Amino acid sequence: MGYPNNNCMVITVYVHHMQIDELFDFLNDRIEETPPYWFSESEAPYSVTGGYVAVTINYEQFCKIRQSRTWDDQTGTSF
Repeated sequence: MGYPNNNCMVITVYVHHMQIDELFDFLNDRIEETPPYWFSESEAPYSVTGGYVAVTINYEQFCKIRQSRTWDDQTGTSF
C-alpha cells in the first residue's frame, strides 16, 4: 500500500463547453486565470449557448485551479 495522500483523488468539475480550452490552457500554464467552474451541473447558471462539460482532474490540478479561483467566485456568471 502506498503512502496515504491526496494524489489518488480525482475531482469532477463542470465547465462551460466554450471554455474547456481555457481550462486546459490554465492547467498547462498558458494563461493566468481559470474559467468559472462548478461542482454540480445543476448549480451552473442556465446557458443559451449550450451546456457544460464534466472534466475529471487529479487533486494536484484541482489545487492549482482552487488557488486561482474558488467555485463561488463566479456567482452570477452567465453565458
